[in-house]
Amino acid sequence: MMGLRKRIAAASAVLVTAGAAVGLAAPTAQAETRCSTLYLCLYYNSNQQGSFRVFVTNTPDFAGYTFTGDGAGYGQAVKNNAASATNGFPTSSGRSARIFYNSNYGGVYDNVGPSSARNLSNTYNENASFHWVTS
Repeated sequence: MMGLRKRIAAASAVLVTAGAAVGLAAPTAQAETRCSTLYLCLYYNSNQQGSFRVFVTNTPDFAGYTFTGDGAGYGQAVKNNAASATNGFPTSSGRSARIFYNSNYGGVYDNVGPSSARNLSNTYNENASFHWVTS
């Protein structure tokens, strides 16, 4: 009987560990509720409304990313669906977010300066990548 309990406990530990590893690798299923500083946030709707997605590093292709913030557009693809953006870096950083029409930082783009928000114009619902640039 004791051997069976040890085997069940060991199997349970393996399942918990495997589940934790999967949780770290996969995007969170919970909706985000706010956009923080030091990030680019792309919004599903104009005027920073609807669901949003947070980006920290340069992203050569938005394929596979979905809007994860609460609101209209939750779960929709980010690629070719963003209407507005917020750059959370402070003005003193000089870091602008450049959102491109094409993947791999190509085509026309919109710049979102530090500590600012705007509706996209050149890449409105036609956005595929973004790169941080120094203004």
